[in-house]
Amino acid sequence: DNEFIEEIIVAMCKQVDEIMSKIGSAEEGKKPITQATSHWRGLNSSSLLEPIVRLYNITKEKKYLDFAEYIVQCGGTSVENIFELAYENNLYPYQYPVTKAYEMISCFEGLLEYYRITKNDRYKTAIINFADKILESDFTVIGCSGCTHELFDHSTVRQANTTNGNIMQETCVTVTLMKFFYQLTLLTGNPKYVDAFERSLYNAYLGSVNSEKRIEPSIKKEYPEIHLEPLPFDSYSPLTSGTRGNKIGGFKIMPDNHYYGCCACIGAAGIGLVPKMAVLKSYNGLAINLYIPGTIKSETPSGNQISIANETDYPRSGKIKITISLDQEEEFTIMLRNPQWSKTTCVTVNGEITAVREGYVEIQRLWKDGDIIKMELDMRTEAIKPIPYGQQILMNKVVWGQNYIVPTFDREDPLAKSHIALRRGPLMLALDSRLGIDPDTPVSIDIGEDGYVNAVIPESDMAPYQHIVEVCIPTKDNSYFRVTDYASAGKLWTEESKMAVWLRTIN
Repeated sequence: DNEFIEEIIVAMCKQVDEIMSKIGSAEEGKKPITQATSHWRGLNSSSLLEPIVRLYNITKEKKYLDFAEYIVQCGGTSVENIFELAYENNLYPYQYPVTKAYEMISCFEGLLEYYRITKNDRYKTAIINFADKILESDFTVIGCSGCTHELFDHSTVRQANTTNGNIMQETCVTVTLMKFFYQLTLLTGNPKYVDAFERSLYNAYLGSVNSEKRIEPSIKKEYPEIHLEPLPFDSYSPLTSGTRGNKIGGFKIMPDNHYYGCCACIGAAGIGLVPKMAVLKSYNGLAINLYIPGTIKSETPSGNQISIANETDYPRSGKIKITISLDQEEEFTIMLRNPQWSKTTCVTVNGEITAVREGYVEIQRLWKDGDIIKMELDMRTEAIKPIPYGQQILMNKVVWGQNYIVPTFDREDPLAKSHIALRRGPLMLALDSRLGIDPDTPVSIDIGEDGYVNAVIPESDMAPYQHIVEVCIPTKDNSYFRVTDYASAGKLWTEESKMAVWLRTIN
Protein backbone atom coordinates (compact mmCIF):
# COMPACT_ATOMS: atom_id res chain seq x y z
CA ASP A 1 0.00 0.00 0.00
CA ASN A 2 2.09 2.89 -1.30
CA GLU A 3 -0.11 5.53 0.33
CA PHE A 4 0.26 3.87 3.73
CA ILE A 5 4.03 3.58 3.21
CA GLU A 6 4.19 7.33 2.69
CA GLU A 7 2.19 7.90 5.88
CA ILE A 8 4.61 5.71 7.82
CA ILE A 9 7.65 7.56 6.44
CA VAL A 10 6.12 10.93 7.33
CA ALA A 11 5.42 9.68 10.87
CA MET A 12 8.97 8.39 11.28
CA CYS A 13 10.43 11.66 10.04
CA LYS A 14 8.30 13.65 12.48
CA GLN A 15 9.46 11.49 15.38
CA VAL A 16 13.14 11.71 14.47
CA ASP A 17 12.90 15.43 13.76
CA GLU A 18 11.45 15.91 17.24
CA ILE A 19 14.31 13.88 18.77
CA MET A 20 16.87 15.88 16.77
CA SER A 21 15.37 19.15 18.00
CA LYS A 22 16.15 18.13 21.60
CA ILE A 23 19.15 15.77 21.34
CA GLY A 24 22.57 16.76 20.06
CA SER A 25 25.59 18.90 20.81
CA ALA A 26 25.59 20.78 24.12
CA GLU A 27 27.08 23.76 22.26
CA GLU A 28 23.80 23.94 20.33
CA GLY A 29 21.81 24.02 23.56
CA LYS A 30 20.71 20.40 23.22
CA LYS A 31 21.08 17.41 25.52
CA PRO A 32 23.88 15.01 24.46
CA ILE A 33 22.52 11.60 23.51
CA THR A 34 24.73 9.86 26.08
CA GLN A 35 23.07 11.95 28.82
CA ALA A 36 19.49 11.49 27.64
CA THR A 37 18.58 8.62 29.97
CA SER A 38 19.00 7.88 33.65
CA HIS A 39 20.48 4.40 33.13
CA TRP A 40 23.21 2.67 31.14
CA ARG A 41 25.22 5.86 30.49
CA GLY A 42 23.40 6.57 27.25
CA LEU A 43 23.88 3.14 25.70
CA ASN A 44 20.12 2.64 25.30
CA SER A 45 19.62 6.06 23.69
CA SER A 46 22.56 5.49 21.34
CA SER A 47 20.94 2.29 20.09
CA LEU A 48 18.71 4.54 17.95
CA LEU A 49 21.60 4.55 15.47
CA GLU A 50 20.32 1.70 13.29
CA PRO A 51 16.83 3.14 12.58
CA ILE A 52 18.34 6.60 12.02
CA VAL A 53 20.61 5.23 9.29
CA ARG A 54 17.74 3.26 7.80
CA LEU A 55 15.61 6.40 7.69
CA TYR A 56 18.41 8.13 5.79
CA ASN A 57 18.47 5.22 3.33
CA ILE A 58 14.73 5.71 2.73
CA THR A 59 14.65 9.50 2.50
CA LYS A 60 18.23 10.39 1.45
CA GLU A 61 17.91 13.46 3.65
CA LYS A 62 21.41 14.40 4.77
CA LYS A 63 20.26 15.63 8.19
CA TYR A 64 19.57 12.03 9.21
CA LEU A 65 23.02 10.88 8.10
CA ASP A 66 24.52 13.81 10.00
CA PHE A 67 22.61 12.77 13.12
CA ALA A 68 23.86 9.19 12.68
CA GLU A 69 27.42 10.50 12.43
CA TYR A 70 26.88 12.47 15.63
CA ILE A 71 25.74 9.31 17.46
CA VAL A 72 28.76 7.36 16.19
CA GLN A 73 31.17 10.12 17.27
CA CYS A 74 29.63 10.09 20.76
CA GLY A 75 30.79 6.49 21.06
CA GLY A 76 27.74 4.86 22.61
CA THR A 77 28.25 5.86 26.25
CA SER A 78 29.24 8.89 28.32
CA VAL A 79 32.15 7.04 29.95
CA GLU A 80 33.86 5.23 27.07
CA ASN A 81 33.71 4.92 23.28
CA ILE A 82 32.57 1.32 22.82
CA PHE A 83 33.31 1.40 19.09
CA GLU A 84 36.95 2.28 19.82
CA LEU A 85 37.12 -0.43 22.49
CA ALA A 86 35.93 -2.97 19.92
CA TYR A 87 38.39 -1.73 17.30
CA GLU A 88 41.31 -1.96 19.75
CA ASN A 89 40.15 -5.50 20.58
CA ASN A 90 41.81 -5.69 23.99
CA LEU A 91 38.68 -6.09 26.14
CA TYR A 92 35.73 -8.44 26.01
CA PRO A 93 32.26 -6.86 26.10
CA TYR A 94 31.77 -8.07 29.69
CA GLN A 95 34.81 -5.94 30.63
CA TYR A 96 33.39 -2.70 29.20
CA PRO A 97 32.35 -0.06 31.77
CA VAL A 98 28.71 -0.52 30.67
CA THR A 99 27.65 -4.11 29.97
CA LYS A 100 23.95 -3.95 29.01
CA ALA A 101 23.85 -6.63 26.34
CA TYR A 102 21.09 -6.06 23.83
CA GLU A 103 21.43 -2.27 23.70
CA MET A 104 25.15 -2.68 23.06
CA ILE A 105 24.49 -5.20 20.29
CA SER A 106 21.95 -2.77 18.80
CA CYS A 107 24.58 -0.02 18.78
CA PHE A 108 26.86 -2.26 16.73
CA GLU A 109 23.96 -3.13 14.42
CA GLY A 110 23.68 0.61 13.85
CA LEU A 111 27.41 0.92 13.25
CA LEU A 112 27.09 -1.85 10.67
CA GLU A 113 24.38 0.09 8.82
CA TYR A 114 26.57 3.22 9.04
CA TYR A 115 29.55 1.27 7.67
CA ARG A 116 27.53 0.24 4.63
CA ILE A 117 27.26 3.92 3.72
CA THR A 118 30.68 5.20 4.76
CA LYS A 119 32.76 2.11 3.82
CA ASN A 120 35.12 2.98 6.68
CA ASP A 121 37.02 -0.27 7.28
CA ARG A 122 37.77 0.79 10.85
CA TYR A 123 34.07 0.35 11.62
CA LYS A 124 33.93 -3.04 9.89
CA THR A 125 36.88 -4.24 11.96
CA ALA A 126 35.22 -3.04 15.17
CA ILE A 127 31.95 -4.80 14.30
CA ILE A 128 33.61 -8.15 13.57
CA ASN A 129 35.89 -7.90 16.61
CA PHE A 130 32.87 -7.25 18.83
CA ALA A 131 30.90 -10.18 17.38
CA ASP A 132 33.78 -12.62 17.71
CA LYS A 133 34.45 -11.56 21.28
CA ILE A 134 30.80 -12.29 22.14
CA LEU A 135 31.04 -15.77 20.60
CA GLU A 136 34.18 -16.42 22.62
CA SER A 137 33.20 -15.02 26.00
CA ASP A 138 29.43 -14.55 26.23
CA PHE A 139 27.56 -17.15 24.21
CA THR A 140 25.97 -20.06 26.05
CA VAL A 141 24.99 -23.53 24.89
CA ILE A 142 21.41 -22.32 24.25
CA GLY A 143 22.57 -19.37 22.12
CA CYS A 144 22.07 -16.41 24.46
CA SER A 145 24.20 -14.12 26.64
CA GLY A 146 24.05 -13.06 30.27
CA CYS A 147 23.81 -15.00 33.50
CA THR A 148 23.10 -11.71 35.30
CA HIS A 149 19.70 -10.72 33.85
CA GLU A 150 20.59 -9.05 30.52
CA LEU A 151 24.22 -8.04 31.11
CA PHE A 152 27.34 -9.35 29.43
CA ASP A 153 29.04 -11.21 32.29
CA HIS A 154 31.37 -13.85 30.82
CA SER A 155 28.48 -16.30 30.54
CA THR A 156 30.49 -18.73 28.38
CA VAL A 157 32.36 -19.83 31.52
CA ARG A 158 29.66 -19.05 34.11
CA GLN A 159 26.73 -20.83 32.50
CA ALA A 160 26.97 -24.07 34.56
CA ASN A 161 27.05 -22.26 37.92
CA THR A 162 24.05 -23.15 40.08
CA THR A 163 24.48 -19.78 41.82
CA ASN A 164 23.42 -17.63 38.87
CA GLY A 165 19.78 -17.14 39.87
CA ASN A 166 16.75 -17.47 37.61
CA ILE A 167 16.67 -14.02 35.92
CA MET A 168 19.05 -14.70 33.06
CA GLN A 169 19.35 -15.44 29.34
CA GLU A 170 16.83 -12.80 28.32
CA THR A 171 14.79 -13.23 25.15
CA CYS A 172 15.52 -9.62 24.11
CA VAL A 173 19.20 -10.57 24.02
CA THR A 174 18.50 -13.76 22.05
CA VAL A 175 16.56 -11.98 19.31
CA THR A 176 19.00 -9.08 19.09
CA LEU A 177 21.84 -11.58 18.70
CA MET A 178 19.90 -13.31 15.92
CA LYS A 179 19.43 -9.97 14.15
CA PHE A 180 23.14 -9.21 14.55
CA PHE A 181 24.23 -12.64 13.29
CA TYR A 182 22.01 -12.24 10.23
CA GLN A 183 23.61 -8.89 9.44
CA LEU A 184 27.10 -10.31 10.04
CA THR A 185 26.35 -13.13 7.59
CA LEU A 186 25.41 -10.56 4.94
CA LEU A 187 28.52 -8.52 5.78
CA THR A 188 31.12 -11.31 5.84
CA GLY A 189 29.66 -14.43 4.24
CA ASN A 190 31.13 -16.39 7.17
CA PRO A 191 28.95 -19.41 8.03
CA LYS A 192 30.03 -19.36 11.68
CA TYR A 193 27.46 -16.61 12.20
CA VAL A 194 24.76 -18.84 10.70
CA ASP A 195 25.85 -21.59 13.11
CA ALA A 196 25.40 -19.12 15.97
CA PHE A 197 22.02 -17.95 14.61
CA GLU A 198 20.84 -21.57 14.40
CA ARG A 199 21.92 -22.30 17.98
CA SER A 200 19.91 -19.32 19.20
CA LEU A 201 16.90 -20.23 17.06
CA TYR A 202 16.50 -23.88 18.03
CA ASN A 203 17.25 -23.46 21.72
CA ALA A 204 16.83 -20.12 23.50
CA TYR A 205 14.40 -18.62 20.99
CA LEU A 206 11.99 -21.53 20.45
CA GLY A 207 12.26 -22.26 24.17
CA SER A 208 10.90 -18.79 24.92
CA VAL A 209 7.72 -19.27 22.87
CA ASN A 210 4.76 -19.52 25.24
CA SER A 211 3.27 -22.51 23.42
CA GLU A 212 1.14 -23.54 26.42
CA LYS A 213 -0.26 -20.01 26.86
CA ARG A 214 0.81 -19.79 30.48
CA ILE A 215 0.54 -16.70 32.67
CA GLU A 216 3.68 -15.77 34.56
CA PRO A 217 2.99 -17.05 38.13
CA SER A 218 4.04 -14.00 40.16
CA ILE A 219 1.74 -11.68 38.17
CA LYS A 220 -1.35 -13.36 39.62
CA LYS A 221 -0.13 -12.70 43.16
CA GLU A 222 1.37 -9.24 42.77
CA TYR A 223 -1.20 -7.64 40.45
CA PRO A 224 -4.58 -9.31 41.03
CA GLU A 225 -6.45 -6.34 39.59
CA ILE A 226 -4.93 -6.39 36.09
CA HIS A 227 -6.33 -8.14 33.03
CA LEU A 228 -4.62 -11.55 33.03
CA GLU A 229 -3.65 -12.91 29.63
CA PRO A 230 -0.73 -14.97 28.35
CA LEU A 231 2.10 -13.14 26.60
CA PRO A 232 3.52 -14.75 23.43
CA PHE A 233 7.08 -15.08 24.76
CA ASP A 234 8.80 -15.87 28.04
CA SER A 235 11.50 -13.44 29.17
CA TYR A 236 14.15 -15.62 30.80
CA SER A 237 15.54 -19.11 30.22
CA PRO A 238 17.06 -21.49 32.81
CA LEU A 239 20.36 -23.30 32.34
CA THR A 240 20.86 -25.36 35.50
CA SER A 241 17.87 -26.86 37.32
CA GLY A 242 14.99 -24.37 37.32
CA THR A 243 11.72 -23.31 35.76
CA ARG A 244 10.62 -21.05 32.95
CA GLY A 245 8.26 -18.11 33.57
CA ASN A 246 10.37 -16.08 35.99
CA LYS A 247 9.18 -12.47 35.80
CA ILE A 248 8.37 -10.38 32.73
CA GLY A 249 11.19 -8.31 31.25
CA GLY A 250 10.24 -4.65 30.85
CA PHE A 251 6.94 -5.24 32.62
CA LYS A 252 4.45 -2.41 31.98
CA ILE A 253 0.77 -2.02 32.94
CA MET A 254 -1.20 -0.15 30.28
CA PRO A 255 -3.97 2.42 31.04
CA ASP A 256 -6.64 -0.15 30.13
CA ASN A 257 -5.20 -2.62 32.71
CA HIS A 258 -3.58 -4.89 30.13
CA TYR A 259 0.15 -5.53 30.53
CA TYR A 260 3.11 -6.22 28.27
CA GLY A 261 6.89 -6.49 28.25
CA CYS A 262 9.93 -5.93 26.07
CA CYS A 263 10.52 -9.63 25.29
CA ALA A 264 6.90 -10.04 24.23
CA CYS A 265 7.44 -7.14 21.81
CA ILE A 266 10.74 -8.16 20.21
CA GLY A 267 9.97 -11.89 20.06
CA ALA A 268 8.14 -11.71 16.72
CA ALA A 269 11.28 -10.36 15.04
CA GLY A 270 13.03 -13.68 15.73
CA ILE A 271 10.75 -15.83 13.60
CA GLY A 272 10.67 -13.08 10.97
CA LEU A 273 14.42 -13.50 10.51
CA VAL A 274 14.23 -17.22 9.76
CA PRO A 275 13.07 -17.10 6.11
CA LYS A 276 15.46 -14.20 5.48
CA MET A 277 18.42 -16.29 6.67
CA ALA A 278 17.30 -19.61 5.14
CA VAL A 279 18.59 -18.97 1.60
CA LEU A 280 20.78 -16.04 0.58
CA LYS A 281 22.14 -14.94 -2.77
CA SER A 282 25.91 -15.07 -3.20
CA TYR A 283 28.06 -13.42 -5.84
CA ASN A 284 27.90 -16.52 -8.05
CA GLY A 285 24.84 -18.40 -6.89
CA LEU A 286 22.87 -19.24 -3.76
CA ALA A 287 23.77 -20.14 -0.18
CA ILE A 288 21.44 -22.53 1.65
CA ASN A 289 21.87 -21.75 5.34
CA LEU A 290 18.92 -23.28 7.22
CA TYR A 291 17.46 -26.69 6.49
CA ILE A 292 13.79 -26.00 7.00
CA PRO A 293 11.10 -28.07 5.24
CA GLY A 294 9.31 -26.19 2.50
CA THR A 295 10.00 -24.43 -0.79
CA ILE A 296 11.85 -21.20 -1.44
CA LYS A 297 11.70 -19.40 -4.77
CA SER A 298 14.51 -17.15 -5.92
CA GLU A 299 16.58 -16.18 -8.94
CA THR A 300 19.81 -17.55 -10.38
CA PRO A 301 22.76 -15.20 -11.12
CA SER A 302 21.43 -14.68 -14.66
CA GLY A 303 17.92 -13.92 -13.42
CA ASN A 304 16.22 -17.25 -14.14
CA GLN A 305 13.55 -18.48 -11.73
CA ILE A 306 14.63 -21.25 -9.35
CA SER A 307 12.66 -23.23 -6.82
CA ILE A 308 14.41 -25.03 -3.94
CA ALA A 309 12.23 -27.71 -2.29
CA ASN A 310 13.56 -28.99 1.01
CA GLU A 311 12.24 -32.33 2.33
CA THR A 312 13.45 -33.06 5.86
CA ASP A 313 12.49 -33.47 9.49
CA TYR A 314 15.69 -31.69 10.54
CA PRO A 315 16.69 -31.07 13.28
CA ARG A 316 15.07 -34.31 14.50
CA SER A 317 17.31 -36.12 12.03
CA GLY A 318 20.19 -35.02 9.85
CA LYS A 319 18.76 -36.29 6.54
CA ILE A 320 17.97 -33.56 4.01
CA LYS A 321 16.73 -33.84 0.43
CA ILE A 322 16.80 -30.74 -1.78
CA THR A 323 15.12 -30.76 -5.21
CA ILE A 324 16.06 -28.03 -7.69
CA SER A 325 13.45 -26.79 -10.17
CA LEU A 326 14.64 -24.58 -13.04
CA ASP A 327 13.00 -23.18 -16.15
CA GLN A 328 16.27 -23.57 -18.02
CA GLU A 329 19.70 -25.08 -17.39
CA GLU A 330 22.36 -22.81 -15.95
CA GLU A 331 25.84 -23.08 -14.47
CA PHE A 332 26.20 -21.49 -11.05
CA THR A 333 27.19 -22.39 -7.49
CA ILE A 334 24.98 -23.70 -4.71
CA MET A 335 26.58 -23.39 -1.28
CA LEU A 336 25.41 -25.71 1.50
CA ARG A 337 26.24 -24.73 5.06
CA ASN A 338 28.13 -27.54 6.75
CA PRO A 339 27.60 -26.86 10.48
CA GLN A 340 30.73 -26.75 12.62
CA TRP A 341 29.36 -29.50 14.86
CA SER A 342 28.89 -31.98 11.97
CA LYS A 343 32.13 -33.94 11.68
CA THR A 344 30.97 -36.64 9.21
CA THR A 345 28.80 -34.76 6.71
CA CYS A 346 27.95 -36.59 3.47
CA VAL A 347 26.65 -34.80 0.34
CA THR A 348 25.53 -36.29 -2.97
CA VAL A 349 24.21 -34.73 -6.18
CA ASN A 350 22.03 -37.10 -8.20
CA GLY A 351 23.60 -39.98 -6.28
CA GLU A 352 27.23 -38.94 -6.85
CA ILE A 353 29.31 -38.13 -3.77
CA THR A 354 30.54 -34.54 -3.54
CA ALA A 355 33.67 -33.37 -1.75
CA VAL A 356 32.85 -31.89 1.65
CA ARG A 357 34.74 -29.24 3.57
CA GLU A 358 34.23 -27.07 6.64
CA GLY A 359 32.04 -24.00 6.35
CA TYR A 360 30.25 -24.06 3.02
CA VAL A 361 30.19 -27.02 0.65
CA GLU A 362 30.36 -25.28 -2.74
CA ILE A 363 28.85 -27.16 -5.69
CA GLN A 364 29.51 -25.50 -9.03
CA ARG A 365 27.89 -27.26 -11.96
CA LEU A 366 25.41 -27.00 -14.78
CA TRP A 367 22.18 -27.28 -12.83
CA LYS A 368 19.16 -28.86 -14.47
CA ASP A 369 15.50 -29.12 -13.60
CA GLY A 370 14.96 -32.01 -11.19
CA ASP A 371 18.51 -32.23 -9.84
CA ILE A 372 18.55 -33.67 -6.33
CA ILE A 373 20.98 -32.87 -3.53
CA LYS A 374 21.05 -35.17 -0.53
CA MET A 375 22.81 -34.27 2.67
CA GLU A 376 23.34 -36.26 5.84
CA LEU A 377 24.64 -34.44 8.88
CA ASP A 378 26.38 -35.88 11.93
CA MET A 379 23.69 -36.12 14.61
CA ARG A 380 25.71 -37.89 17.28
CA THR A 381 25.18 -36.66 20.83
CA GLU A 382 28.17 -34.76 22.17
CA ALA A 383 28.93 -34.19 25.85
CA ILE A 384 29.97 -30.64 26.68
CA LYS A 385 31.83 -29.81 29.86
CA PRO A 386 31.93 -26.43 31.64
CA ILE A 387 35.03 -24.28 31.26
CA PRO A 388 36.80 -23.91 34.63
CA TYR A 389 37.76 -20.35 35.53
CA GLY A 390 38.35 -20.09 39.29
CA GLN A 391 37.60 -16.45 40.00
CA GLN A 392 37.35 -13.11 38.23
CA ILE A 393 36.19 -9.49 38.44
CA LEU A 394 32.98 -8.63 36.59
CA MET A 395 31.06 -5.44 35.77
CA ASN A 396 27.65 -6.87 36.64
CA LYS A 397 26.36 -5.01 39.69
CA VAL A 398 23.92 -2.22 38.86
CA VAL A 399 23.56 0.65 41.34
CA TRP A 400 19.99 1.67 40.51
CA GLY A 401 19.19 5.35 40.83
CA GLN A 402 22.84 6.36 40.51
CA ASN A 403 23.45 5.07 36.98
CA TYR A 404 26.52 3.05 37.84
CA ILE A 405 27.76 -0.44 37.15
CA VAL A 406 30.46 -1.35 39.63
CA PRO A 407 32.98 -4.23 39.78
CA THR A 408 32.07 -7.41 41.61
CA PHE A 409 34.09 -10.43 42.66
CA ASP A 410 32.89 -13.66 41.05
CA ARG A 411 33.94 -17.15 42.10
CA GLU A 412 33.26 -20.33 40.15
CA ASP A 413 30.56 -22.52 41.68
CA PRO A 414 32.20 -25.74 42.99
CA LEU A 415 29.17 -27.66 41.67
CA ALA A 416 29.69 -26.42 38.12
CA LYS A 417 32.35 -29.00 37.29
CA SER A 418 29.91 -31.84 38.02
CA HIS A 419 27.58 -30.71 35.23
CA ILE A 420 27.39 -31.91 31.63
CA ALA A 421 25.40 -30.53 28.69
CA LEU A 422 24.32 -32.74 25.77
CA ARG A 423 24.17 -31.43 22.20
CA ARG A 424 22.59 -33.34 19.33
CA GLY A 425 23.01 -31.52 16.05
CA PRO A 426 21.86 -27.93 16.68
CA LEU A 427 19.65 -29.04 19.58
CA MET A 428 20.57 -28.93 23.23
CA LEU A 429 18.95 -31.75 25.19
CA ALA A 430 17.28 -31.17 28.54
CA LEU A 431 15.74 -32.98 31.48
CA ASP A 432 12.14 -32.19 32.34
CA SER A 433 10.70 -33.50 35.61
CA ARG A 434 7.76 -34.92 33.63
CA LEU A 435 10.20 -37.45 32.18
CA GLY A 436 10.51 -39.14 35.56
CA ILE A 437 13.73 -37.62 36.96
CA ASP A 438 14.02 -34.55 39.14
CA PRO A 439 16.57 -32.29 37.40
CA ASP A 440 18.21 -31.70 40.80
CA THR A 441 19.04 -35.43 40.99
CA PRO A 442 22.56 -36.31 39.76
CA VAL A 443 22.57 -38.66 36.78
CA SER A 444 25.17 -41.07 35.46
CA ILE A 445 26.13 -40.59 31.79
CA ASP A 446 28.21 -43.07 29.83
CA ILE A 447 30.51 -40.86 27.77
CA GLY A 448 32.89 -42.42 25.24
CA GLU A 449 36.56 -41.54 25.01
CA ASP A 450 35.79 -39.42 21.95
CA GLY A 451 33.44 -37.23 24.00
CA TYR A 452 30.26 -38.58 22.41
CA VAL A 453 27.35 -40.45 24.00
CA ASN A 454 25.80 -43.48 22.32
CA ALA A 455 22.30 -42.01 22.54
CA VAL A 456 19.35 -43.37 20.56
CA ILE A 457 15.87 -42.21 19.58
CA PRO A 458 13.37 -44.62 21.21
CA GLU A 459 10.78 -46.51 19.16
CA SER A 460 8.02 -44.84 21.17
CA ASP A 461 8.11 -41.51 22.98
CA MET A 462 7.30 -41.10 26.66
CA ALA A 463 7.30 -37.32 26.95
CA PRO A 464 3.78 -36.05 27.75
CA TYR A 465 4.35 -32.84 25.80
CA GLN A 466 5.06 -31.84 22.22
CA HIS A 467 8.73 -31.93 21.32
CA ILE A 468 11.14 -32.00 18.41
CA VAL A 469 13.07 -35.04 19.56
CA GLU A 470 13.20 -37.43 22.52
CA VAL A 471 16.45 -39.26 23.19
CA CYS A 472 17.55 -42.11 25.46
CA ILE A 473 20.84 -41.34 27.21
CA PRO A 474 22.90 -44.37 28.34
CA THR A 475 24.19 -44.55 31.91
CA LYS A 476 27.28 -46.22 33.33
CA ASP A 477 25.15 -48.94 34.97
CA ASN A 478 23.79 -50.06 31.56
CA SER A 479 20.49 -48.28 32.04
CA TYR A 480 19.26 -45.07 30.41
CA PHE A 481 17.18 -41.96 31.05
CA ARG A 482 15.20 -39.80 28.66
CA VAL A 483 15.60 -36.20 27.63
CA THR A 484 13.98 -33.98 25.01
CA ASP A 485 15.14 -30.95 23.11
CA TYR A 486 15.62 -27.94 25.38
CA ALA A 487 13.18 -25.75 23.45
CA SER A 488 10.26 -28.07 24.22
CA ALA A 489 10.99 -28.65 27.91
CA GLY A 490 9.69 -26.68 30.89
CA LYS A 491 6.70 -25.14 29.15
CA LEU A 492 4.32 -25.37 32.13
CA TRP A 493 6.36 -22.63 33.87
CA THR A 494 5.96 -24.43 37.22
CA GLU A 495 7.83 -26.96 39.35
CA GLU A 496 5.78 -29.61 37.54
CA SER A 497 8.00 -29.04 34.50
CA LYS A 498 11.26 -28.19 36.23
CA MET A 499 14.08 -28.54 33.73
CA ALA A 500 17.82 -28.31 33.15
CA VAL A 501 20.15 -28.21 30.14
CA TRP A 502 23.25 -28.46 32.35
CA LEU A 503 22.73 -31.86 33.95
CA ARG A 504 24.27 -32.58 37.32
CA THR A 505 26.20 -35.83 37.08
CA ILE A 506 27.59 -38.45 39.44
CA ASN A 507 31.38 -38.19 39.59
